[in-house]
Amino acid sequence: MIKISIKKLFVMFFFIVLIILSYFSRSILKPILFSVLIAYVLNPFVDYLITKGVSRKIAVFLSLLILILFTFLLFIIIVPGIVKDILSLLKNVDEYRAIVDKYKNSTGYNVLPQYMKVAVDSSVLKIQLVITDYLKRFFKQIIDFSMELPTYILMPVFVYYFLVDKDYMLSFVKSFIPYNKRNKVLELGSEIDKVIGGFIKSQIILSIVIFILTFIAMIALKIRYPLIIAFVNGIANIIPYFGPIIGFLPAFLSASAQSINKAVIVVIVFFIIQEFESGIIAPKLMGESLGIHPVFIMIILLIGGKFFGAWGLILSIPIAGVIKVTYNYIIRSLY
Repeated sequence: MIKISIKKLFVMFFFIVLIILSYFSRSILKPILFSVLIAYVLNPFVDYLITKGVSRKIAVFLSLLILILFTFLLFIIIVPGIVKDILSLLKNVDEYRAIVDKYKNSTGYNVLPQYMKVAVDSSVLKIQLVITDYLKRFFKQIIDFSMELPTYILMPVFVYYFLVDKDYMLSFVKSFIPYNKRNKVLELGSEIDKVIGGFIKSQIILSIVIFILTFIAMIALKIRYPLIIAFVNGIANIIPYFGPIIGFLPAFLSASAQSINKAVIVVIVFFIIQEFESGIIAPKLMGESLGIHPVFIMIILLIGGKFFGAWGLILSIPIAGVIKVTYNYIIRSLY
C-alpha cells in the first residue's frame, strides 16, 4: 500500500514539474505543438501515398514540399495583400465617416430630435472605434507573428520526424499511459481521432474553398479589399452559425461604401456562397457530424467567445466534441 502511494506521489510530482517547465518554455513549445497539429493534418495524405506504393520517407517529403510551397505562396502573395488592405482601411477611416454622414442625411437624420441624433452619432463613433481598434490589433498580431518566425524555422524538421517516426512517437506517448488502462485509453483516442480529426480536416478544406470563392466574387464585383474580406470569411467559416455573419459584415460594409447596388449584390452573392457551402460541399466533406444539437452549439460558442475571445469561438466546438465523445465512452464502459 505504501509502495503504491509513493508511486502515485512520484507520478504527480513528475507531471507537476512537467507542467511548470511547459509554462516557462511556452514560447519554445508553440512551434512544437503547431508541428504536431500539422503532422496530424498531413498524416492521412501520407498514408494515402503509402497505399499507392510510395515509401514513407518519400511520402512525408512530398507532403512537406507541398505544404512549404503553399506557405511560401501564402506569405508572398496573400499576407502582403492583407497588410496592404488593412493599411488602406486605416488610412481611409475619414472617408468612411463622410460616407456614413451622407447616408445619415439621406435617411432623415436631420429631422430627428436632438437626443436621438446624439445617440446615433455616439453609436456610429463606437462602431468606428471598434473597427479601427480591431484592425490595429490584427495588424499588430501579424507583425508579432512575423517577429516570431525565427522560432518556427525548425517546424518542417519536427513535422518530418513526427511523420517518419510516427510509430516511435506513438509508442513514446503510450509509455505514459498505465499499462492496465492502456487499451481503454487507446480505444477512446481512436474514437476521438475519428470524430474530431474528420471535423478539423473538413473545416480546413471548407475554409480554403470559401476563401477562394469569396476572393473571386469580390474581384468580379470590384469590391475594395478583396483579400482581407476573403481571409476573414474563410477563417470565420470555421465558427458555426455566427461565422457566416462575421465573414459577411466586412464585405457588406465595403460594398455599402461604394454603392447601395453593390451592397445588395454582395448580399445575394454571399447567400449563394453560403448555400453552396452548406448544401453541397459541407455534407460531402463533414460525413459524421459531432452530433451536438444547434442550441447547445450556440451556447458553447457564446461561452467560448465570452471567456476566450476569437480562439474560444474557433476551438470551443472541437473541445466540446472531445468532451462528448469521452463522456459517451465512459458511460458505455460503466454500463
